[in-house]
Amino acid sequence: MLVANPAASQFTGGDHRRIVQMLDRSHLVESVWPHSAADARTIAADAVTAGFDGVIAMGGDGIVHQVAQSLVGTDVFLAVLPAGTTNVFARQAGLPTKPVRAARLLTAEVPVRAWPVVTVEAELADGSSIARHAVFAAGVGLDADIVAAAETEPYRKYWFGGLHYARTALGLYWSDLRKRRPTLTVEAAGRSVRGIGVMAQFQSTFTYFGRLPLRFSPEDPRPMAVLTVERLPIRRLLSLLWHVARSTPGEVRGVRVWDDCERFTVEAETPARMEMDGELIGSLTSARFEYRPDALWVAAPDPTESAPP
Repeated sequence: MLVANPAASQFTGGDHRRIVQMLDRSHLVESVWPHSAADARTIAADAVTAGFDGVIAMGGDGIVHQVAQSLVGTDVFLAVLPAGTTNVFARQAGLPTKPVRAARLLTAEVPVRAWPVVTVEAELADGSSIARHAVFAAGVGLDADIVAAAETEPYRKYWFGGLHYARTALGLYWSDLRKRRPTLTVEAAGRSVRGIGVMAQFQSTFTYFGRLPLRFSPEDPRPMAVLTVERLPIRRLLSLLWHVARSTPGEVRGVRVWDDCERFTVEAETPARMEMDGELIGSLTSARFEYRPDALWVAAPDPTESAPP
């Protein structure tokens, strides 16, 4: 099943037609264009029920996130043809940067390997409950507010990518974040801290700023590293940027990094936004985050071999 998002910034009809022709030579392929995020999840769920071997997400990280929701915990694999702005998941999986090149892997004997996710069970501000899965990043408060601000100008995201996120982050910092007081309580394994934002890292790197890597600590997260920002006044900003570049943000006063976390909880005094894989999920009042190894199957090159061009 090929699920394509024609609104993705790097999507072209020509690439889509060429990819379908390529895959048709070695697979039975059904191509679908979803009408919404919920439709993408339904299509992927129907593919599982119908006995498809895999579901291909063609587009950016948004369509990858939506398709993955229905594949976690099943034997149906996820494949990705990157056609978005930053394509974080595709870069983490070692895939080629162009969709046609990535499609060529699927015509060969590309391995299917296990992939971890973080499952979040949350109570939303409207009283509803949800369970969703993150495939490369999740956060509450600070970073979700940056994503929300960036999404108000989607055309800038398409044209400027990581620069747009950086500009948005600095603008929101100056107008709001530098003055914000802690309203989130984060707890994990007997530890507790109050802050304005919390992020979970469970891949070696992730970033919305193009090729600029972001790490919470020099070592790979095992299984999950949790970063909490207590407050972020102006006097700490330059120090934080310096230590983020060195993968040591936990050395900044007011920033905590907890390694070796398997789960943590968040309580919000006032509803706080949550993002997963760069997608806004909603405003929550409480949430439980849990690391799940080997929860998803992904068609991607073996990480011990050289990455494709």
